[in-house]
Amino acid sequence: MKKISTIVASAALIASMSYAKEVKIGVVLPLTGPIAAFGQTSKGGLDIAYAQNHTLKNGDTVKLIVLDDRGDKVEAATATKRLIDKNHVTAILGEVASSNSMAMAPIAEKAKTPMITHASTNPRVTKGKKFVTRACFIDPFQGAIQANYAYDHGYKTAIIVTDAKQDYSVGVSKAFKKAYTKRGGKIVGRVIINSGDKDFNAQVSTIKAKNPSIVAFTGYYPEGALMVRQARAMGVKAPFIGGDGVGFPELIKIGGKAAEGFMYSDHFNEAAATSPEAKAYVKAFHAKYNKPADSMGALAADGYNMILAAMNKCANPADKICVNKNLRATKNFHGVTGIINIDKNGDAVKSGVVNVVKNGKFAYLTTVNP
Repeated sequence: MKKISTIVASAALIASMSYAKEVKIGVVLPLTGPIAAFGQTSKGGLDIAYAQNHTLKNGDTVKLIVLDDRGDKVEAATATKRLIDKNHVTAILGEVASSNSMAMAPIAEKAKTPMITHASTNPRVTKGKKFVTRACFIDPFQGAIQANYAYDHGYKTAIIVTDAKQDYSVGVSKAFKKAYTKRGGKIVGRVIINSGDKDFNAQVSTIKAKNPSIVAFTGYYPEGALMVRQARAMGVKAPFIGGDGVGFPELIKIGGKAAEGFMYSDHFNEAAATSPEAKAYVKAFHAKYNKPADSMGALAADGYNMILAAMNKCANPADKICVNKNLRATKNFHGVTGIINIDKNGDAVKSGVVNVVKNGKFAYLTTVNP
């Protein structure tokens, strides 16, 4: 009898192994180009999450197909189409920049392929979409974090710096202005920059003339680092506050001492990581990279794990419709960056943090709940 039971068990194991298959997840990131730090740090966190878990509950293995869009909208759209049409992925993770995610979204939507952006915060990324979800909070929340923090700490006049080429920046600028003026803060001016600019003397001259108590910089780290450096050289003493687009080591490397005191809203800081999920991730991140865990990597890990959680609820993990349904129904998901709930628009409702550059490092200031 024991021998028969052993034979049956062995046969069942062999059968399950023969039916186990490979499920593909596509990834689109800016691994090279002007915002490569976004993609590289995202990939670093994704690698940690993949190493921790790449097997589904039914035994299927997960395969990642990672494509570099070089931070370009056209490349992002092309990569999305390739992943769907040629690689036949079940789901897509990406992109970082809102402009690039908006180029990808219509393609994923038309192909009914679930897409989750881990870091694109512009509300238009998911607006009107049924197959696009996000693991990050959105700009109205982020802009309000910055505005309220600034106002509550005595900065009652602000000038807004907007990158006209980035939907992300335009969105954060609007959100900051709305929340800041609602509190009673006064916007004394607005200056426009463009991604790739190196010389900000004209904009800094305007800032100096307006003499705000704080500068709301809503762009990305390459321009933020150069602008704050030039501002300090020209005698502007007002502190800068920005969003998650500036929270990268390059801000400090390029900005140097001028970056001291640069505040920004973000999704994660390991100093506030208290959950088992966050602690396990941070420990693995330190072991692999020997440096502090960053927000983009943590968000990428959450996006990946949200896809896996959705797949595990499907009889067939490769069923796009089922995966998307479960992804959009995500509730009380315990991620690295906190507890995530997806609302009716596909947006993540979650906490955020405020960090600051202090003594050449990123320091945690506070947590803000939705």
